[in-house]
Amino acid sequence: MGIKWSYYQEMIRFKFYVALVLSLWTLNSQANLDFNTVCLQPNLNVPVLECNALINLYNITDGDNWVNNNNWGAADVGSWYGVDTVGPLGAQNVWFLDLASNGLEGIVPSNLKDLTELRHLRLDGNVLYDSIPSTFGELANLTVLTMGNNLLVGDVPESISQLSNLQVLQLQNNQLSGTIMSKVVGLSNLESLWIDNNAFVESLPTDINQMSSLEYFSAFNVGFVGSIPQRITDLTQLEYLFLGDNEMTGKLPVCMGNMSALRQIDLSRNQLSGRLPVSLGALTGFEFIGLSHNQLSGLIPDLWGDMTLLQAVYLNSNRLTGLVPLGFGDMSLMNEFYLNNNDFSSPVIPPAIDNWYQQIPHAEIIPQGYSDEVFYADFDGTCGF
Repeated sequence: MGIKWSYYQEMIRFKFYVALVLSLWTLNSQANLDFNTVCLQPNLNVPVLECNALINLYNITDGDNWVNNNNWGAADVGSWYGVDTVGPLGAQNVWFLDLASNGLEGIVPSNLKDLTELRHLRLDGNVLYDSIPSTFGELANLTVLTMGNNLLVGDVPESISQLSNLQVLQLQNNQLSGTIMSKVVGLSNLESLWIDNNAFVESLPTDINQMSSLEYFSAFNVGFVGSIPQRITDLTQLEYLFLGDNEMTGKLPVCMGNMSALRQIDLSRNQLSGRLPVSLGALTGFEFIGLSHNQLSGLIPDLWGDMTLLQAVYLNSNRLTGLVPLGFGDMSLMNEFYLNNNDFSSPVIPPAIDNWYQQIPHAEIIPQGYSDEVFYADFDGTCGF
């Protein structure tokens, strides 16, 4: 018995040493790029500091196991996968760095700031964790920053507010916290802001109208509270407004009809109350309305019948009353139409447009609560409509 036990112990030790040797061999076999070898080689065509920033990124994020690392380490940095350089031969700068969905795993190095001419930085769809470096505020020429679909945590750095040329900011599907809107509201060139599925706790700023170039704003499930500022109606370039799955309260801005470019809104699953804004019906190019699961009340405005390009309407799970306006019968593109769980009168669809309703592929209008409430004390005016 003692001989057998000794034999098993020796076998366990042997397997342990084999495993240790194999693990050390694996670590040593990961030939991370060497700064001296790459950045001090003859004919390198970018500044040494820029080369160093890229090599550091490669090594910190396990570049040997990226999906694509073609040519990384060559003297022509512009030939490295995901890197584009601009400038005269021999004196170029990195302008574009696109390593989206390329298997990067690790932290984001702070010395990416040394890419001083960088215009586009795309790192989305990887396994990047820890925080966004505060040094990013030094990338004064940056116009596109996409870091969505990672594992980033912590606050968005204040220095983001210094990126006055930024046009696209995507930070969606991370674990960011704190606030963001106060840091981006002054970015007057920002056209696209995509921050869904984070853990911010803040209200929309009252001076949101400073974001005068904004065309796309998506912030589903980010922890927004408070009301929608009236000044949001000054954003006449905004086409898409998605603020669903938050804790927002108060009424919809009366003059949303002034947002002349608006085509789609989704404010579902909040705690919004009051009437539907009549002025919205003036936006005849509208395509999608998502206002379900709120506390909205009153009638669907007749003017909404002029939005003949509507393809989807979600007004279910509110406290709306009355009937569907006859003008809805001209909405030939309607594909999704949900009014269930309200207090509409019977029949919800007037007989004159019932044939229109029957042809909608996806629709539901029952059940209804049929409230006796007919007076609403929250009338805000019509904004000229």
